[in-house]
Amino acid sequence: MTTNRFKLKVLLNTADPAVNYSWLGLGLVLILLAGLGIDIMDVDAAQYASMALEMTQNGSWLQVQHRGADYLDKPPLIFWVSAISFKLFGADNWAYKLPSVLAAILGIWATYRFALLFYPLKTARQAAFILASSIGLIVICNDIRTDTLLLGMTTCAIWQLAAYLEKGGWPYLIGGFFFAGLAMLAKGPIGLVMPGLAVGTQLLLTRRWKAVFDWRWIVGLAVTALVLAPMCWGLYQQFDLQPGKVVNGRTGVSGLYFFFWEQSFGRITGENQWRNDASVFYFLHVYLWAFLPWCLLLPGAWWQRIKTLFSRNLGTAPEYYAIGAFTLTFIALSLSKYKLPHYIFVTLPWAAVLVAAYLNQAPKDNARKTATPGPLNWILLYMSGVVGIVVAVLVLRVVFPTLDARIWGIFILLISGLLLFIYNRTVPADSDAFVHRGIWITFIIGFVMNFYFYPQLLPYQSSRSVADYARANQIAPEQLAYFHRGSFALDFYNGRYLTKYELPADVLRRVNNSGSFWIHADEAGKGELELSGVPFVIEHRFPTFQVALLRPAFLDATQRATVLDTVFLLKILPESGQDLK
Repeated sequence: MTTNRFKLKVLLNTADPAVNYSWLGLGLVLILLAGLGIDIMDVDAAQYASMALEMTQNGSWLQVQHRGADYLDKPPLIFWVSAISFKLFGADNWAYKLPSVLAAILGIWATYRFALLFYPLKTARQAAFILASSIGLIVICNDIRTDTLLLGMTTCAIWQLAAYLEKGGWPYLIGGFFFAGLAMLAKGPIGLVMPGLAVGTQLLLTRRWKAVFDWRWIVGLAVTALVLAPMCWGLYQQFDLQPGKVVNGRTGVSGLYFFFWEQSFGRITGENQWRNDASVFYFLHVYLWAFLPWCLLLPGAWWQRIKTLFSRNLGTAPEYYAIGAFTLTFIALSLSKYKLPHYIFVTLPWAAVLVAAYLNQAPKDNARKTATPGPLNWILLYMSGVVGIVVAVLVLRVVFPTLDARIWGIFILLISGLLLFIYNRTVPADSDAFVHRGIWITFIIGFVMNFYFYPQLLPYQSSRSVADYARANQIAPEQLAYFHRGSFALDFYNGRYLTKYELPADVLRRVNNSGSFWIHADEAGKGELELSGVPFVIEHRFPTFQVALLRPAFLDATQRATVLDTVFLLKILPESGQDLK
């Protein structure tokens, strides 16, 4: 036991920070890998996965379909990369998530390379690890939506464009606009607007007017146009050439106008039909958990950079890309009339750069001194850690109570490692040690999230259970259908989308013509079929809950049963009473 403790001490106290970061990086990778196998969450992620699977089946790559109908909402990159992954590896959870997780890892690398352009190696490495250990990144590498790709691509675009402005060279310019094009393919014009805000802030504040009017930007935009060309051609053929189509309840819809204006800017102007009128301060409280355990440091880091804008030394900061990418994007997204938490995650890399630069600012009285986080910063870090650990304990004791010795053993071991970091006097109180401890806090929270909380939570959406039951009982995928409901996750796990029925008469028509089949229905749907005289037997009952919309009663294990719904797998019988199957 003493030997093991000595080895752990040596590992944590090594003089080479790169060694510690290597071990800590391995731990973060294990947390991300654990998330790959977790079930896909309804609604958005499951919809995108089912659409990518449908794309592999119908071969319609440029004219995107959803359940056999025209689709006009998100750009196609997430469908393309997921469909390619399905082609290579088969339709599974990890195959859907893998391309987006790789994009997030690429974003972490781009954050590191960007910071290296302006800061010492120490700061650049810390920026990458601060991003990699933020809870928001772990969340969007599990619940995969378009924002994971957007984060990776916009970060790469800004890194490449910054490298072009600092070093010159066509490869950087082409790379920047290439990644901007991919970012637009991920989530629309914000993919170009965000790099534009970052670069524009840098050029304006450093008064590089000649660079503002560089003719090479036109060449770059042409590169972005080439990247967008396949999607634009598909939209033009699918919608602009066919104005009589009914799309989202409207006719005369232009796919190109929707993509370049309505889908993004229309959320600010009000043209877009999606709105929840969330407060302009909505993303402030999102950041309190999305940027754990670093969130309480961000205001000081942000203000430290903002102060240079009002000083006589304007232009002396290492760079202004990060403050532009973070602040202006934050403001733009806050003005949207429709907000969801994951929208703001695209700013996480730039928050990480700001915090890393803040932690390594030299003391004013002696610029040669090694930067050391002040006592207030240590307090703020540990406050975030305490909040995260309390939430983790609540998960293990209240939300999904467990006595599993393995879970508690690893949890206690991680807590012990953090305490060893805190109370070991031989560890220097420099910024590397500060970041190491923050990462260790993420180990504790991330372990509970990806190794316990999500695996316990996702079965409550029931879609995987229904598909597994059907497969185990040799119910063919085409023999399953919906009545008055739907589940994108069930479409995905079933291997094809289910036919949806709204009228009992249609259910009777099918069963009398083709024999018995199975209906997925809720309590109300089952009652309507029963009142309409549709003969059926209850094949199985499944407790269910929409896990994307957690409620306090659900999070309390003692009250959970009161908020669970029940869905049924009903075997529909012919009116003759004789099963034709």
